[in-house]
Amino acid sequence: MDYEVFGGVGIEESNNIAQVFLESVRRLTNKEVVVYSDLSNAMDRFNRSIADNYELWLAYYGDYNNLAGVETSWERWIGVQYTDSGYVPGISGSVDRDLYTESIFLSDTSEIPNTPNPNDSINTESVFYTIQSGDTLSEIASRYGTTVQELVDINHLANPNLIYPGETLRIATNSTVNGSETRGTGSITYTVQRGNTLSQIANSYGVSVSHIVEMNDIENPNLIYPGEKLRITQSTNTTLNSVIQNNYYTVQRGDTLAGIARRYGVTVRYLVNLNGIQNPNLIYPGQLIKLS
Repeated sequence: MDYEVFGGVGIEESNNIAQVFLESVRRLTNKEVVVYSDLSNAMDRFNRSIADNYELWLAYYGDYNNLAGVETSWERWIGVQYTDSGYVPGISGSVDRDLYTESIFLSDTSEIPNTPNPNDSINTESVFYTIQSGDTLSEIASRYGTTVQELVDINHLANPNLIYPGETLRIATNSTVNGSETRGTGSITYTVQRGNTLSQIANSYGVSVSHIVEMNDIENPNLIYPGEKLRITQSTNTTLNSVIQNNYYTVQRGDTLAGIARRYGVTVRYLVNLNGIQNPNLIYPGQLIKLS
């Protein structure tokens, strides 16, 4: 176990974490485990409970022969890494060099058993969603069939109530645990707007018309109507910073407000008033235009 960065975790808690990890590795492999630690952590971080059950592989770049009087939780080390700037013929660059006692080698040379991993059934593929103005984490979680906690964990969010427009979230897709719990379906529900066509929607989300037809059992791809809800599943290489999101349109290069208004069956004045636009002749790529 190489546990060197503690992220503000206290001594007792870090020892508990280390204990659980070491016990788990030992149980799953049926092999003995050692602790790799620098001298400072061997002295001040790891307690006797760890030292009594797991041997020490020490990282110390000084004269390790002078460590006899240094007090740590361990009475001895069974391996010492004495440099990280060594040279080995055939390898370019610096390498670690170690001195080991016989105690560090495994006495049991049998193969590690193939223990089933409960997470093997989880699909770890992801899609990425760019937060829009007005989004909340709970709404995004609901939309993609996942949970707020999963989004927090995957994206290392410090405050789930504080997200920003333009921030990108990773969302695990089609994640099934034990065949029962489904998380992160990667699906979008799009409400058809006046003037939409199926090909236009497909292009906006980077999917094919046939995909939308199959996902929604559409009999006539030329017949969709405003208010109809379409389910769209995006692949992992499709960015979710798409043209249409949450009733917003992302301005593309060459767009005009008149063209956008015509496309969505509204007037320029309507978009100007809805978005507080000062100059209807001045919009720029990447600008979000609220549609309703």
